Amino acid sequence: MKVHPIVYFLFKFVVRLVLLLIFIGLPAATYYQSIRGIGFGAKEALSKALSSPTLEVSMEQLSINPFMGLVAKGVQVRERGNASRVLTSINQVAVSLNLGELMLQRVIVNSLSLRMADASIPVSESPDGPRASIKDINAEIVLLGDSLRVSTFEAAVEGIRVRFTGEVQNPFAFQLPEPDKKQGSTAKKPLFEKILSHLSEISFSKGEPLIQGSFKIDAAHPESLEIPDLSVTCAQIAWRGISLSDLQIQGEYTDARLRVPVIKTSDSTGNLQASGEWEPSSGKARLSMRANLNPGPILRSLTDSNQDKNEVHFRSAPQFEAEATADFTQAHAGLRVIGDFLAPSVAYKGVELREVGCGFAWADQRLHVRDISFQAKRGVFSGNLWIAPHDYRLQAHTTIPPTDLSPLVDGPTREFLDKMEIADLPEITLSLRAPKMDFAAIKGTGHLKLGRTAMRGAWIDSGSANLEIGDSCVNYKDIVIITGPGKGTGAFAYDVGRQEVRLENIRSTLIPYEVLMWIDPKIAKTISPYRFRSNPNVAVQGKVHMRLATKNNLSIQVESPAGMDYDLLGKTLSFGKTSAKVLVIGNKVEARVTRAPIMGGEVTLNADVSIDPKAPFLTADVKLERVNFSKLTKLYFDYDDSKGVVSGKYNFKTKMGQEEQMTGKGSIRIEDGNVFAIPTLGPFSSIIGAILPGVAYNTARLATADFSVANKKVTTKNIEIVGSGFSMFGDGDIYFLTGQLDMDMRLNAQGVPGILFFPVSKLLEYHSNGTFSDPGWLPKIIPSIPAFGGTKKSDDRTP
Repeated sequence: MKVHPIVYFLFKFVVRLVLLLIFIGLPAATYYQSIRGIGFGAKEALSKALSSPTLEVSMEQLSINPFMGLVAKGVQVRERGNASRVLTSINQVAVSLNLGELMLQRVIVNSLSLRMADASIPVSESPDGPRASIKDINAEIVLLGDSLRVSTFEAAVEGIRVRFTGEVQNPFAFQLPEPDKKQGSTAKKPLFEKILSHLSEISFSKGEPLIQGSFKIDAAHPESLEIPDLSVTCAQIAWRGISLSDLQIQGEYTDARLRVPVIKTSDSTGNLQASGEWEPSSGKARLSMRANLNPGPILRSLTDSNQDKNEVHFRSAPQFEAEATADFTQAHAGLRVIGDFLAPSVAYKGVELREVGCGFAWADQRLHVRDISFQAKRGVFSGNLWIAPHDYRLQAHTTIPPTDLSPLVDGPTREFLDKMEIADLPEITLSLRAPKMDFAAIKGTGHLKLGRTAMRGAWIDSGSANLEIGDSCVNYKDIVIITGPGKGTGAFAYDVGRQEVRLENIRSTLIPYEVLMWIDPKIAKTISPYRFRSNPNVAVQGKVHMRLATKNNLSIQVESPAGMDYDLLGKTLSFGKTSAKVLVIGNKVEARVTRAPIMGGEVTLNADVSIDPKAPFLTADVKLERVNFSKLTKLYFDYDDSKGVVSGKYNFKTKMGQEEQMTGKGSIRIEDGNVFAIPTLGPFSSIIGAILPGVAYNTARLATADFSVANKKVTTKNIEIVGSGFSMFGDGDIYFLTGQLDMDMRLNAQGVPGILFFPVSKLLEYHSNGTFSDPGWLPKIIPSIPAFGGTKKSDDRTP
């Protein structure tokens, strides 16, 4: 059959045109509409079809993709009437339309498909608030009348893989919840915003966790939500140093109740198992938990502690069990918790505690911790604790030495405990109560029993006291302290509020220095020179201020039948039966020794000692009555041939620790003694014998002098020595630290010889630059006097 040329030409033209449209026009048109989108109001019609009475959908562009079909790009879902609040942003959605309805010029969406799409949703009501990122969305959503079926939905939400299937009834009846009325800084942070903030701190080193399940809900009735199967799995999760492995959660949300029968996870030391349920309509919830995880990282995350020395260290994982219920319709969520805790070993600030255990219960804002017990390096603790609004109670019994726990405290308490030594375990029982956590509000009673214990090196063998605590004060009543043969009784108050220590009716046969070392070492130091040869009888009454010495007011009465020893100028004076009174007034200690036997005589001492570290002075007034002169010179000058008795008085002032700088004045009288037996005056015996033949050297039995002390020397201007038929007068200096002398003496005869020798009395003046034991007296005018006591020189002339 022959074809007409015109027909053949037209056929070729049509074929070429079709091929041109297919290979050039169609791609060009497809490219054009992908860039510019489909016009003619198509995207507006589709946006309207996807919108609901409460939600408004908009899109930037609607185009046809050869592989995906009709694609909407830049889709946003806004709250109707509030265009600034974008509820969802999706980069692209494939839309399948009902072609039959489209022929009737109605836009009905059959399904929505998302392939590797990205979206974001707000987590707060603020338009500029944070948004949750949803990536790699793969979903198939089919619209069947009033039903929306999610065949598949999988996405990564802030690093968590989510996989769900389900069905939504009446999707267009969905109503947004009412916005939070609170505004500004007073509004609480929304829950999802808090979750998003914490998610940014969590890492998943072994892959994304997976949340999967299925759901069913009627959008007109959100409370109809059901999730019959829900599971969460994660191989590894880390947050703020907490690392957990093999997290598994299985549960369901049906009949308006969330049930989670399985919660499991583990760490390097143990595992956690829990279960729970929650009924939102009634607000009631329940949780059961059992765990032996390592709590160290958990505590660090809660306290943000980076100081290793202050951390709580668990040598092995503790056991923790708890049952909790809550009613969120009640105040404070109606939380009730009961459980037990046991830790084999806990260390904090270098203090290790073993077998730390307790039972606990929380209800109505009241915490009861029962059967608290733990062991320290020495001793054990047991007790009960009650904490409620305006009601705090503690009952405790312990044999742990407080010094073993000193690293747990700081400041003055630590300083106080560091000065103690406890050899035997104490027993301390306390029952305390307070309306608030303030020492000033605490009231209670207790009992203290001590064994071998020391404070600042002063030891006691045992001690006991009843305790009364109140008004910022600890009262120690019915005190009994025993040390060797000594015993102390009375009452003692440690008043933190007034910053003072009060002593009431203290009766003691203890050594006063050791008692005062427990109270105030500065006061103890002032009486340290007084050493009792046996335990004295002591009565104490008054107070000592902890900070202001000017408020001190303490009286100490001492009776020592066996006497005491006292250090003066580097020598020890031994007193017989001694009666003394010590007053601590302000920053001054006044010591009054009324009468004390010493070396056959008596001494009276009044001393004032300053405990002010800026002015540590000692002022004393000493009186001697007929003290054995031989014993006194033996003690201070190692010479015991001096006989007789000495009396005198001495008032001096010196700086503590610098006694060589003392200043003072006094007088001395030596009676019935062998004055010339004193090494310093001994040479005058032969001089007097030469001048006054027949006068014995040992007849000088009275010597007197007034003196002053300053610049490390004793100065006198009126030494007078009276003997039988002669007198001696002198003046000069004695350097008491070295024994050097710088002294003049003059001899005067009494009666007729005195008148006879008066014109030449200047020739009988002597001077010494020697020492107390070797004075080396020399005449001041002539080197020798042969006419007195010497041999007369012969005359060479012949008659």
